[in-house]
Amino acid sequence: MAIRISRADLEIFKLMALCLMRMQVTLLDMPVSPFIEEYQSEIITEGTQNVIEEAQVYQDKQTIATAMRHYSVMHKFQFRVKRSSHRSYWLICIAENCNWHFKTTSINDSTMFKIRSFNRQHTCTLMDDTFIQRKRTTVVVGSMVMPKYCDPKTVYTPKDIQTDMLSQHGVNRSYMQAWKAKKKALQLLRGHLADSYNKLPNYFYILEKTYPGSVVKLKKTTDECFLYAFVVLCTSISGWKYYGPVQYCLWHMLWLIRKTTHRGSSFLSNSSKHMVKELQWSYTLDEFNERMSKIEEIDPRVKSYLYDIGYHRWSRVHATMNRTWTMTSNIAESLNVVTKEARELPIFDLLEYMRTLLERWTKEKLLKAKGTFTYLGYKFNKELEKNSTLYQKLGVRTSTDHIHTVIDGVKRFIVCLKNKKCSCGQFQFDELPCPHVLAALRHRNETYKNYCSPYYTRESLLCTYEISVNSLPDESKWNVPQHISDEVVNSPMGEKKQPGRPQKERYKTYDELKSKKYKVSCGNYGGEGHNKRSCKNAPKKK
Repeated sequence: MAIRISRADLEIFKLMALCLMRMQVTLLDMPVSPFIEEYQSEIITEGTQNVIEEAQVYQDKQTIATAMRHYSVMHKFQFRVKRSSHRSYWLICIAENCNWHFKTTSINDSTMFKIRSFNRQHTCTLMDDTFIQRKRTTVVVGSMVMPKYCDPKTVYTPKDIQTDMLSQHGVNRSYMQAWKAKKKALQLLRGHLADSYNKLPNYFYILEKTYPGSVVKLKKTTDECFLYAFVVLCTSISGWKYYGPVQYCLWHMLWLIRKTTHRGSSFLSNSSKHMVKELQWSYTLDEFNERMSKIEEIDPRVKSYLYDIGYHRWSRVHATMNRTWTMTSNIAESLNVVTKEARELPIFDLLEYMRTLLERWTKEKLLKAKGTFTYLGYKFNKELEKNSTLYQKLGVRTSTDHIHTVIDGVKRFIVCLKNKKCSCGQFQFDELPCPHVLAALRHRNETYKNYCSPYYTRESLLCTYEISVNSLPDESKWNVPQHISDEVVNSPMGEKKQPGRPQKERYKTYDELKSKKYKVSCGNYGGEGHNKRSCKNAPKKK
């Protein structure tokens, strides 16, 4: 099918093509952003400027508005907005017939604003007390103290806000006003709690892309409310296979002792408490039974209570599997101490705080492992050195190629190097040569390296932390699919907020509140309240 074009239309097409060609050449020759290149070294990006002058250039209108709010507080006056648009921002004094004014406009329709005119002279009653204290909003004070709360570990109370505002700016604020300013500062810094939950789908998507192989789960209710989240990064998963089994004690020592007391008063002395601790670390059944009998003499209820719990849950010698020498109480208590301040953060900031904490820990552990030049890690090498100082005076008598009798004074211990066992029990439970094994190895002129757990070696430590926790890209550069961004996560529907200050720490028992963290004891007779030097019953020196 042929299309006929008139001569006049042909001329119009030629002119249009010529114009397009000229526009393309112009665009190719023109710089990407001439305004940014011109003011790049002078662009102000912070809204906490102490000096504001004409010809200053700010990155956007919001920055210059924040800077003027700070300026008004520092100079103790108020202004009102006369004109505000995407191209201009015009302020005048709140007092009538005052010559003070401030004018700024955008630079060639860009986001940057430049101060065009600024008259600092006031012709109003600037020092009037009622005028000075008028409309000192929490937004202004909150934006001024916002940098104080960047680190969640920083303690900056409303009382501190009162003191700093009065000493630095001469502004009196009530405690309630300071408290509202702190609340506003946290909101400006971290946003609303509901917005934090909506960030989770994007955040989890980026986590899985940055750390392939991670396990990330987000559980919601039927009405799209947050229920729980489960996150395990691939670095922790890959490093876990180089960890030895760990025994988790299901009870805490002090809690056990409180359970066996009457009305908060403990019948167990410090030596008895130490005996209970030795009980769980016993290497042989004979040691365990001997120590248990001593505990029973002090209070029979302790033995009954420990039996009801189950010896296999807390005793090393009764454990169903060998868990080496690592025993701990509730690990959550240790994590609670580390994340105490971060628990008040919104959910998004809390998860990112935990990720950065893991990132820092991994780097520190890897650096420490690289700085180790012994066959074993620092902790295990130190224990081996302690055992090495004890085997020097031990006698050895060979029974077979792999069985040796080690003589320690009047005691005798049987060491089987083939099965990696010693009658003392320490070798097979700790998976580290005890003094008796070291004596047998010296007798055979053999190294200890073949008789240590592979989990203790420097090589295992390096493999545990070899995959580092890399930093996440900036949130502005996240490339998230649309169906992930459209996912809705509402804040959980909790109970109605109770009046008063919320409880931040767990409630302590009577025994914990009554007892002191540290008590001075005498080295002569074990009495409390004084030391060895101030003991009045100390034997006199001849």
